[in-house]
Amino acid sequence: MTYEMRMKDLRDEAHAESLAEGKAQGLAEGKAEGFAEGKAEEKTATAKRLLSMGLSVEDIAKATSLSIEQVEAIKAE
Repeated sequence: MTYEMRMKDLRDEAHAESLAEGKAQGLAEGKAEGFAEGKAEEKTATAKRLLSMGLSVEDIAKATSLSIEQVEAIKAE
């Protein structure tokens, strides 16, 4: 194998490793984003259930860790 061929192989390997690392990082970021969105959706659903049960906006905000403004916005929907 010539020097040039060996250098090309090394560059190709480095590129493949870089792509794999980028893909893994993107996948991890996507999972984290999806988890955060799911958590926010669950808080909203919980707030809606608590509103339907007649709890106060302040109590719902405390129970769900949503702001009073967020709970009021959900109530207005």
